[in-house]
Parts: sequence; structure tokens; C-alpha cells
Amino acid sequence: MTSTSSRSSSTITATRLSNHPPLQPPPPNPSSRFPVTPAVLRSIFTSSRTPHEERSISRVAFFRFAGFLLSCVCISFAAARGRGMRGSAGLLGVV
Repeated sequence: MTSTSSRSSSTITATRLSNHPPLQPPPPNPSSRFPVTPAVLRSIFTSSRTPHEERSISRVAFFRFAGFLLSCVCISFAAARGRGMRGSAGLLGVV
């Protein structure tokens, strides 16, 4: 009986071990991966919009970017104006 019980326990142990998945997945093949570039991402988002929506979104993004640059320039001029000519020359390394 002991030999029968040991066989059944070894069969159960072998079955349990064979049901476990491997610990680590195989390393991905770099040549099989699809490269994600900004152009690919843009085409994904563009395909979900109409040309009118795309134009509108691009226009809004352009004006927001232009406003950001204009505000940076205005803040820079306001900061330089408070320093006077001597302070501005010192920043440039002239004095």
C-alpha cells in the first residue's frame, strides 16, 4: 500500500508542477515590435476625427502656443525693464 500511495502522490506532484506557467516570458523579439513614432500616434488620433475637427484642434493648439510664446516675451521684457541698462549689460557679460 505504501508503494501505491507514494506513486499517487508523485503523480499529483508531477501534475501540479506541469500546470505552472514558466516563471519568465520569453524575451520579445525587437524586430517583430511595431515602432511607435509621433507620426504613428498622430495618424491614430487623426483617423478618429473629421478634417474639420482636425483643423479646428490644430488652430486652437497654434494660438495657445503663440500666446504662450508672447507671454514669455512680455514677462522677459518686463523683468529686463526693471533692471535698467546696467543690469541687462551685466547679464550679457558686457560689463
